[in-house]
Amino acid sequence: MSYPAPPPPGGAGPNPYQAPAGAAGFGAAPKKKDNTLWWILGVIAAVIILCCCSVGGFFVFVANEADDQISSYTSSANSSKNSDAAGATTISEGGTANVSGAAIQSGWSVIGDDISGLSVRNDSGSSDSFYLTFYFLKDGDVIDDVTCNTSYLDAGSTDYDPTCIGAISDIGDFDEIRVSEGL
Repeated sequence: MSYPAPPPPGGAGPNPYQAPAGAAGFGAAPKKKDNTLWWILGVIAAVIILCCCSVGGFFVFVANEADDQISSYTSSANSSKNSDAAGATTISEGGTANVSGAAIQSGWSVIGDDISGLSVRNDSGSSDSFYLTFYFLKDGDVIDDVTCNTSYLDAGSTDYDPTCIGAISDIGDFDEIRVSEGL
C-alpha cells in the first residue's frame, strides 16, 4: 500500500485532508450574507412613514385650529346678539311697537325663515328710513334674527313692503321676539 507523499518543508502546498476555502462541508465557515440592500430599503421606508405622519399631523392641527376659530367666532357672535337683544323692545308676533320712530303695524307673521306682511309707519316727525332687527329667542338666547329695511319715508308715511333679509334656517321654535332699530 502506498501513502501520500508528505508535504514539503515550510508548509507549502495543499493539504489533502483540508477542504478548499469556500467549499461547504464539515469544518468550513458558512458564507455571510450581505444585508446592505435591506438596510437601505428599511431607512427609505422609515423616512416615508415619518413624512406621511408629519403631513397627516399638520392637517389635523390645521383642522383643529380652524374648528377653534369657528367656535370662538360663533360664541362671540351669539353673545353679541344676546346683548343686542337684551336692549331691544319685546313684541308679539303680529303685534305693534314703536321703536325709535318706526311704528310697526299689526298683522305681520313669521313664515319659515322670513317675516311676511310687515308694514312700518314713520312716526319720527322727520323724513327717515329705518333698519329694524327682529331677534327670535328661545329660553333667553337668540336663535336667529331677521333684518328689515324700509324705504326713505316722509313723516307719517308707511312702507307696506320693507325689504327683509331672512334667517339662515326656519325660525320655528322661538318663545320670544324682540325688535330694535339701527345698526
